[in-house]
Amino acid sequence: MKIFKARFLNNRGTAAVEFAILLPIWFMIFFGLLDYSWYLTNVMIMENAVSSGARAGVKVKYWLDSDDEEYEDPEQIAINAVNQGFWLDDSLDGSGVEVSFKGAGNSSLDDYESCKYLEVRVVDYEYTPLTGYLPEGMIPRTISAVSLMAFP
Repeated sequence: MKIFKARFLNNRGTAAVEFAILLPIWFMIFFGLLDYSWYLTNVMIMENAVSSGARAGVKVKYWLDSDDEEYEDPEQIAINAVNQGFWLDDSLDGSGVEVSFKGAGNSSLDDYESCKYLEVRVVDYEYTPLTGYLPEGMIPRTISAVSLMAFP
């Protein structure tokens, strides 16, 4: 009985076995956090880039005639601002950026219906995860962002 009891009280190697059991779980948590934080970084930078694109498009002197030498196209300015704002990936070359104007008329600011809106959107931009560990059901593989700015 003494030999049997001594065998079960021997704790040598227990830490190595526990480490071997818990290491895959730690790796799953670490790579999951890494992938999810990369996704959130991409989302935040895309939202800021789209917002800065809409802001740049609104700030352009849109009221000048297209024949005027100082005329700048607000759509192209917005697309360039989005491309410069999304600095994580150079593959966003303006092909996925949509710029549209909403509203009609050039009347005063008091009339809500006559306001113009500049809408900048990026739809279904495919980003590449860092590790690719998490399946698509847990983290989407596409990012979309929309920004709407009003100007008179």
